[in-house]
Amino acid sequence: MTHSLSDAPDLVTLFRDRVAAHPDAEALAFLADPSDLTGGMVRWSYARLDEEARGRAAWLRERLAPGSRVLLLHPSGPEFAAALLGCLYAGMIAVPAPLPGRYRHHRRRLAAIAGDSGAAAVLTTGRDLGEVREWIADVAAEAPLAGVPVGAGDEPRFGDPGAWEPVRLDRSTTALLQYTSGSTGAPKGVVIRHDHILFNAAEGIGELRWHGHAGGWLPLYHDMGLNQLLWPLLNGDRCVLMEPSAFVRRPVRWLQLIDVHDVHMSFAPNFAYELCVRKVRDEDLAGLDLSRWHLAGCGSEPIDPRVLAAFADRFAPAGFRREALAPVYGLAEATVYVSGRPGRPPVTRRVDLDALAEGAFTPAAPGRPAREVVSCGPPTGTCDVRVVDPASREVLPEGRLGEIWLRGRSVSPGYWGRDDNAATFDAATADGIGGHLRTGDLGALHDGELYVHGRLKDMIIVHGRNVYPQDVEQELRARHPELGKAGAVFGGPDAAAPESAVVVTHEVAGVPADRLPSLAAEIRHTVGREFGVGVAAVALLKPGSVPRTTSGKVRRSAMRDLFHGGGLTPLYQDSH
Repeated sequence: MTHSLSDAPDLVTLFRDRVAAHPDAEALAFLADPSDLTGGMVRWSYARLDEEARGRAAWLRERLAPGSRVLLLHPSGPEFAAALLGCLYAGMIAVPAPLPGRYRHHRRRLAAIAGDSGAAAVLTTGRDLGEVREWIADVAAEAPLAGVPVGAGDEPRFGDPGAWEPVRLDRSTTALLQYTSGSTGAPKGVVIRHDHILFNAAEGIGELRWHGHAGGWLPLYHDMGLNQLLWPLLNGDRCVLMEPSAFVRRPVRWLQLIDVHDVHMSFAPNFAYELCVRKVRDEDLAGLDLSRWHLAGCGSEPIDPRVLAAFADRFAPAGFRREALAPVYGLAEATVYVSGRPGRPPVTRRVDLDALAEGAFTPAAPGRPAREVVSCGPPTGTCDVRVVDPASREVLPEGRLGEIWLRGRSVSPGYWGRDDNAATFDAATADGIGGHLRTGDLGALHDGELYVHGRLKDMIIVHGRNVYPQDVEQELRARHPELGKAGAVFGGPDAAAPESAVVVTHEVAGVPADRLPSLAAEIRHTVGREFGVGVAAVALLKPGSVPRTTSGKVRRSAMRDLFHGGGLTPLYQDSH
């Protein structure tokens, strides 16, 4: 019997159905050499991926009991996919995470993930084994990893695929722990079961009209990148991957990958589309054919409709169609996909800026100060979406801004090992309806469309008015092209005083030192004129100073702590 996403008893059964149906078909292609888009590919068939997964599963079963957590430390590529499937084949719980790297913050965060999950083994590659062992020794006091088995799954004779035996699984079995980006506080592992992935994939593939080859550069340990890998494999399609660093170095490589390898679906955060607009040269554009890219998903961070419009205009000569752009909303706690609507140009609405400051999502009259906000599509029929006043818990009517609450089968039961999950995953509205996930995201429903407008924790209240930092940041970049790609706006030391309303920190690139004081003054003027609030300080920073999460979100709370704690070294700063 061949199963579908809807009736498969578990992920392993479904994937092995795909293997049996077309063993020799290509499952994964990985761009190992970014300078050679054709010859630089590593290709694995469904049979090869199955064999590699069985080998890793056999190695794990020799050492651990089903249900053990396995830390996956891999670069992007087929070895990650084999390790992830190997965990599922063995009945283990996969814990995808980034490699340790050299920065202390990243190494300590990874140690926190290892400790929180209770990782009982670590899988990596032969190339990265030395780095992983060195990291384990370095964080011995922070993560209980001494003595746990550490293996490189791509080493010869690592595990015997023939020794693998199926384990008992069902849709309620925990498949993985998806650790959040960690923009604030300690990382938390979202419990994701087989049913969550199967159901959410069925919903997403159906709603987004997903069919054909998929892929891109997103990190595979990140929730959006992980689903961009899993959905085509579970659907019997092909996934084409490249390293995130290859995209950052030359953004055109992503677009060339889509063209040369016939990728129909590829997702990325807002900053990636903006980077392509700025960095892809005319001579590179001339050779591109993006006419087959029919689903260009954009999510994971605030979406600027101006960036989407600029991308569509820039790459129209290469055959890119505006209706391919699909702003989407999702989060790890809901197995990623919540809403998105392809096959139409992005739906935007000009919202009255003063009304928005009062929490009303009111269309702006001509001549009124306004903010352009993009829809993330109508919620799916099986996901119950409410916009709720976070203080009173009253469900708000259409056209009011509040916290987005969700109920549905894709929602996780909670964070791993926490005894306080009910506050986030079983919230009740004022009228007593429970079972809601509190997302922490601000948004509004209008004409059946979901508009997402930042994070509740980032919102600044000045004299009873709501100031949304992403609005200020986007406006400043639009008005002042000298500003770099990253900035953070947050509350000042004394929000009760007009002159101490907000702090503006922003990267600048290539700006002469004698120009910085006047640029800071212009920034003050823009914030006051457009938003009606005062500025406590402007700090102009060198590129790379603004910390981001693994998904590219600006870590505003970290920036606030760095600023108020004297941890920044500005190129120029003025304070009033």
